[in-house]
Amino acid sequence: MNKSKAIIAAGIIGLSALGAMVANNMQQSSLPTFTTAYAQPTQIALPEFELGDNQEYTKALFKGKWSLVFFGYASCPDICPTELYNLNHVANIMTEAGKTMPQVVFISVDPVRDDNKMLTTYAHFYNDDFMGITGATSEIDKLVASFGVIYQKAFLANNGKYVSVPYSSPIPEDQRESYLINHSSRLYLVNPEGQYVAAFAPPHSAKKIAEDLLKL
Repeated sequence: MNKSKAIIAAGIIGLSALGAMVANNMQQSSLPTFTTAYAQPTQIALPEFELGDNQEYTKALFKGKWSLVFFGYASCPDICPTELYNLNHVANIMTEAGKTMPQVVFISVDPVRDDNKMLTTYAHFYNDDFMGITGATSEIDKLVASFGVIYQKAFLANNGKYVSVPYSSPIPEDQRESYLINHSSRLYLVNPEGQYVAAFAPPHSAKKIAEDLLKL
């Protein structure tokens, strides 16, 4: 390659890199400046997945609308009911402001004890528009990986102390219905393109969450 061709090639590479940077900055600038939510450095496209009794929930669930995603389980004694109650308060604030509440999707990481029919009833207890879904652990874990969620079973051992193990790990038979699950408690914001773009870290204030959502 002679010198002039090398210069041209270097120029093309440089313009391509500049174009990618501009495109990325344009994508990021499409988000408002949040007060409470933490915007992702790069928007993360959600993977292909299939949840629901008939695998009817796929990544199409997140297309065409803003969504708030929360991972938990129906037997949760504190965090999950508190968050869903809080999200209903957010929905009321959005409605009073004449704005559309993002789709709320509660994903159970405990498919052994939670089924989709029960989760629908559970989610609707807080708000008729909330969704509660689950599926095979292998499918749930695809989303868990994308959002950076952590969850583990916790059971009471013979020494009187709680032990945390991976969800798929066996536990004592007398603990199979009473185990707890330690899980991440962030709320994850997904844009209408099906990309994870921001998260709300606990503790959550309904008023502050609504302030950010009203900017969308």
